Amino acid sequence: MKKVWISIVALLVLSVVLVAPITAKTVELYASHVEMELIDPGTMWFSDEGIMHLKGSYWAGTEEVSVPGGLGTAIFEEWYNHLSLDPITGEGTLSAKWRLTFPGGSIEGSARGKITAGYLLSGTFVGTHGSGDFEGVSKMGSFEGMLTSDTTAVAEISGIIVYP
Repeated sequence: MKKVWISIVALLVLSVVLVAPITAKTVELYASHVEMELIDPGTMWFSDEGIMHLKGSYWAGTEEVSVPGGLGTAIFEEWYNHLSLDPITGEGTLSAKWRLTFPGGSIEGSARGKITAGYLLSGTFVGTHGSGDFEGVSKMGSFEGMLTSDTTAVAEISGIIVYP
């Protein structure tokens, strides 16, 4: 019986020692406004069905972060892996890679979404690759935006940012 108690106590001590260094992550709400313009249109083609496809386009601009306070403005960059749009219905899909560059570091990830009415954009994003001040940070949420011309777009971003 004594050996059982010693084993239980040893197990409890070991579990406390292993769990103690783990610290809680800080989760904050995230909200921002993006303004961007087309820098490189990439490659565009139409399928036999009349669907427009776009690959490799590059957009750049700014992302003004309102929450959490103190992050400020970042350089926003986005590369479309693929965008498809039915010009008759205005319906389509998109997938992209993005990067935010702040003075103290950067965070990057991916986004996917849909296009409606030919110019409305909505979807989700996740970012898990950070550097500098954003090492170990992840960011996720959704976006709602629109093409304001053939070469400009705006979006509202909302979600969470998780600090290690």
